[in-house]
Amino acid sequence: MKVALLTLHCLNAVADDYESLESITADVRRATHGDVAPDDVAACLSDLARDALISVFAFDREARRYVPLEGVPTTLADKWFSITAQGRNELRTNWVDQ
Repeated sequence: MKVALLTLHCLNAVADDYESLESITADVRRATHGDVAPDDVAACLSDLARDALISVFAFDREARRYVPLEGVPTTLADKWFSITAQGRNELRTNWVDQ
């Protein structure tokens, strides 16, 4: 199955650490030379979360840790994202020097 290039760029952007929407959007836009709208990145992240390819977290300042969220939140602006094992496999299988 051919995976959309935007999906791969979003997965790659969260492959190493917890990342914010702003950071992921900047990475994807840099990789695509600005050819992707920020709203498209957000929509892709929602799809990836729904498909369990990434996990979504909120940062608990008091506990000083990331707390996993269930489902896909309606707003992504203050959330953090990380790749899942399934997402890493998808990236590894389909990433070819993009």
